[in-house]
Amino acid sequence: MPLPHGLYDLVLTDAVARALDSATPAVGDVRDLDPDESAERLTEVLGLELRRILADTEGAGSERLQTQLAVVNGLLRDLRERLDPGVLEPDQLVLPPRVLRSVHPGASSPPEAPVTGLAAPWLFTAGRGSPALITELRREAAACDAIDILVSFITVSGVRKLIDVLKTVTAADAAGQGRTRIRVLTTTYIGATEIQALDELARLNGSEVRISLDGRRTRLHAKAWIFHRETGFGSAYVGSANLSGAALMGGLEWTVKFTERGQEALYSRAKAHFDTLWLDDEFTAYNPENPTQRAAVVAALAREGGTAGETPLAYFDIQPRPFQREMLQELEREREHGRNRNLLVAATGTGKTVVAALDYRETCRKLGHRPRLLFVAHRAQILRQALRTYREVLRDHSFGELLSGGLQPEQHEHLFATIDSLTTRRLVERLGADFWHTVVIDECHRLAANRFRQLATAIRPAQLLGLTATPERADGVSIQEFFTPRPDRSPAVELRLWDALDMQLLAPFEYYACDDETDFSGVPWDRPGETAAIDERVTGNRVRARMVVNEWRRLAGNPRRSRALVFCASVRHAEFMAEQLTAAGLPALSITGETPRAEQLRAPHRLAQGEVCALVTVDLYNEGVDIPEVDTLILLRPTQSPVLFQQQIGRGLRLMPGKESCLVLDFVGHHRADFRFDRLFSAITGLSRNRLIQAVEHGFTDLAPGCHIHLQRQTRAQVLRSLRTLTQQGWRRLVAEVQSFARLANVESVELGEFLNEQRIGLGEVYRENGRSGWTTLKRDAGLLSGEGNEAEAKLSERLGSLLHVDDPEYLQTMRTVATATSDPEFGSATDQLRAQMLTYQILSGPRAAGVKVLHERLTENPACAEELVELSDVLLARSRIDPVPIPA
Repeated sequence: MPLPHGLYDLVLTDAVARALDSATPAVGDVRDLDPDESAERLTEVLGLELRRILADTEGAGSERLQTQLAVVNGLLRDLRERLDPGVLEPDQLVLPPRVLRSVHPGASSPPEAPVTGLAAPWLFTAGRGSPALITELRREAAACDAIDILVSFITVSGVRKLIDVLKTVTAADAAGQGRTRIRVLTTTYIGATEIQALDELARLNGSEVRISLDGRRTRLHAKAWIFHRETGFGSAYVGSANLSGAALMGGLEWTVKFTERGQEALYSRAKAHFDTLWLDDEFTAYNPENPTQRAAVVAALAREGGTAGETPLAYFDIQPRPFQREMLQELEREREHGRNRNLLVAATGTGKTVVAALDYRETCRKLGHRPRLLFVAHRAQILRQALRTYREVLRDHSFGELLSGGLQPEQHEHLFATIDSLTTRRLVERLGADFWHTVVIDECHRLAANRFRQLATAIRPAQLLGLTATPERADGVSIQEFFTPRPDRSPAVELRLWDALDMQLLAPFEYYACDDETDFSGVPWDRPGETAAIDERVTGNRVRARMVVNEWRRLAGNPRRSRALVFCASVRHAEFMAEQLTAAGLPALSITGETPRAEQLRAPHRLAQGEVCALVTVDLYNEGVDIPEVDTLILLRPTQSPVLFQQQIGRGLRLMPGKESCLVLDFVGHHRADFRFDRLFSAITGLSRNRLIQAVEHGFTDLAPGCHIHLQRQTRAQVLRSLRTLTQQGWRRLVAEVQSFARLANVESVELGEFLNEQRIGLGEVYRENGRSGWTTLKRDAGLLSGEGNEAEAKLSERLGSLLHVDDPEYLQTMRTVATATSDPEFGSATDQLRAQMLTYQILSGPRAAGVKVLHERLTENPACAEELVELSDVLLARSRIDPVPIPA
């Protein structure tokens, strides 16, 4: 019996193996059966009772597998001997056991099966760490014979996540037939279906769409996706999966998957129910080329009343939420370590001001009174919002006074002041640098500006707290100098983008890396001339401009209804793109630093009101501007800066009613193999380089709920090449980066923490399992250490990598004590002595290691390694989130 082309999840028998051998020119994707899964897989032949018996088989690995195989084949032989061979002719399992995954045309690669398999059920809960529903639907659709879709409504944001796959599987052959047929049932319920999305589905080759025009009566809440396969390995998904971006990517509802192979009764029932609805007169055929049918659908959608948003809103109470409590604890830890000038970084809309107010309330509790407070911002509106927040948190509506414009405070004890008013009245000079106990500077990325710089360098409060969503300024000036440096030079508190998305504090993003023929391979990244080189390649490039318009229209459905920010390379580029977009029927304004101030202030309102659909800028909206209505970002200026990349994407993630997600279109271009795509994607996903390679190859399945990343073919190949090049170059690349960092910073000595933070490199890349390893060895290879190294030094530097797991602050202090002791280290307690001995065992390898005295001698003989141990302990301490609590003996 020939094997139909398609996906399988089948333990091979003799008959299947013979059929596979005769399937030429088809090719079977056959893989060895994993011994760890062998018990479960073999029981598919003989049932649940046999599964229990096989699981108890003695042995391990291949030995266990051989024993199990003998039992099964022996049982089959016994069955044949006991029964008439004409009644039962059981197959023998092949040796060694293998699993058939697919049969496909010989010239093509095997299709990717769903991560959740084709036999077992699965529950999708939109939780991180679980396969993403959208990724599974794409894989199912790419390798099936028919698709049945039953949803309440269909939107552009949903269709665009699947349309590339659907177009591929329905593409016509010489006879006009597609590989896959599609049937769609939907409704006009609450008017949420978008006509452009419906049209795109209906125009697919072999696709049929039927729709209920009476949303009031139907109220069809059932959502189901059924994938049919002639191989007998069909799948069905039932739950919350409407064909919309929010339903496919986010939400809190669950979706259950069951399979034809494993849950045949459920699968058959779902098929039968869909067929019943398909034949129901309630649903009428829809053809977008039929004017009567299209007019009826448009009228029904208008009648049912608009679009439904699916993004839940977040709000902040006066009691800290869990993530805010953690931020407050991190601030407390910094102050316990003597760092009282701290920077808090979190995206706009995640409650930085609330955290500052809660932090002040805790300070009041500890001191027993309300110490003097100064809150500084650059706009009166920010001050009024901040004052209201502090009053709510403190439950005192008379707290604080405003100093702005014509508002004059009676006292200055708890002052909320604009920087202009503070500077004009010279309050710091008049009252004294240490007059206020606590000073909070909002949007402190402005610190490098003259007035803010003067304030930050003049004041001497007991506690300084800077708040910003954008720590990297457009002009490249660092603001870290105004805050107490941490060992790894990172902000004191940072709410990472992916954590904020996980907690639904931000609107999810849909990132599309668009293929772009622009050649950026000659751009001198992170060096003088970078901007000019980019500008030369993009300004006046009408081909690229047309491509931007076309992709925007394809992925947004109706871009005229978008509220977009377009980031460009230069003022000339911004003006050019604004002209091109406007000429294409997409009204756009060029807003740059050269734009009159009044027009800059009016532009966000014009965008929000829909007078224009895009603001085209250079760096003006990278930082400090809050436009919640922005739902589209178009990135036309490539960058290697992960902070700048994240800041730009953050401009569109502010939550607001009716905002389903933020569409991000990144026009990538051609780059050298060493372009740092790893930094960019890590900044928005939190994934390591190795996990990024897997995600690019097989899909981003581990994103925050509602988020989606899609790389078009050319870009995907380029990103993969870059990631693999970086992985293969490994140590040589690190040496070059250390040399470059030292050169750019104009320093002879580079600290481990600073290098890791600035270069966005993990400790695991410096301390490697194979090959050369260690910070001292790296600096030695980079030519940053004087004198000659030796084998003992290299070995000791490598062994320090065994400490990367340490997060106990007291143990880390022991590490520092041993490394900095000028003579044999002394310890005040038996516990400290035990810690030192444990450290010796870890570094000098094993329980036979000599005492602490020998470790100290080794470090003294290799002073660079002693310095390395100090820097490593500082980095690990900065990352520790442990507050030790003594337990009485």
